[in-house]
Amino acid sequence: MRFRKATFVIFFLATAQLFAITAAATVPVEISVILDGKKLSFDVPPQNINGRVLVPLRAIFEEMGAKVDWDPGARTATAVKGDTVVTLTIGSTNPTVNGKVVEIDQPGIIAEDRTLAPLRFVAEAFGGSVIWDGPTNTANITLNGESASSEQKTLLLYQGHGSFRITAKDGTVIYVDPYAGEGYDKPADLILVTHQHGDHNQINLVTKKTDCEIITNVEALEGGKHNTFDIKGVTIEAVAASNGNHDSKVCVGYIITVDGIKIYAAGDTSKTGDMAAFAARNLDYALLPCDGIYNMGLAEAAECAGIIKAKYTIPVHMKPGELFDRESAEKFDAPNKLIVEAGTEITL
Repeated sequence: MRFRKATFVIFFLATAQLFAITAAATVPVEISVILDGKKLSFDVPPQNINGRVLVPLRAIFEEMGAKVDWDPGARTATAVKGDTVVTLTIGSTNPTVNGKVVEIDQPGIIAEDRTLAPLRFVAEAFGGSVIWDGPTNTANITLNGESASSEQKTLLLYQGHGSFRITAKDGTVIYVDPYAGEGYDKPADLILVTHQHGDHNQINLVTKKTDCEIITNVEALEGGKHNTFDIKGVTIEAVAASNGNHDSKVCVGYIITVDGIKIYAAGDTSKTGDMAAFAARNLDYALLPCDGIYNMGLAEAAECAGIIKAKYTIPVHMKPGELFDRESAEKFDAPNKLIVEAGTEITL
């Protein structure tokens, strides 16, 4: 009888602990939306569905000054502001703006009698723009020009593949390995190229300021050493990069320090001996390739992330021929992983 009581107590405690763990794992992350500096409140909160942030369509559109109608039979929301007409049908990945289809990969849904739609579509439908702050799960939507929410911020736009753009607080613009995606219209102060493979060195895509400076692996390795540069308040330190497809004599990575934020752009590399010293540098962000074909795979990239110990680790260069691969990003098992989709700009 004593044995049965003890067994019951152990079973009860184990079950309770399992329930607590499960409940904690399913607690939704709070997502904030700020429109031109004003934090919005919703009766149904934004949700993360299949890796996409969905937000209440009517609440945001009406804050933008649009009139919204709902057709329950067609399950379609229509919003009108001035000469712009936006339609979105529940379950469809083809909403329209003035009759032109805008493809989305996650359809709108109904949640608690409210229509939720993908954040970026809602933000851009009436000419706005959105900056996603991953560390705080905050969407900053700007309607007309830059708002207070985006002023004095250091921004990173992941363009896709191995390409990204950094904008400093003072407006200094840095492009790294230009090749993929969009967003090359902002005039560059500085362009960094890690090596001369065609998917990393398309500097002709970039709009350049008259005094734009370009640093490639040639300048970075001049004199047979990894060089450091100070340009317009930005420090660029070349570091080792190599693997079976990339010779260390013609390839580099960069540690970029801008506005006091340290960003490791690994370039095309596998694990290097230099990485062991990076943890002491207290890096803020590390962008690591993980396609497993031309670079290290997901497991080795996760190992490198553990060695580097950056505050946030962003997987890039995930699949040849693709700007971004959600499946690979989700499988990237690294500490402090931060998934940034191609075409998304985040505050650093």
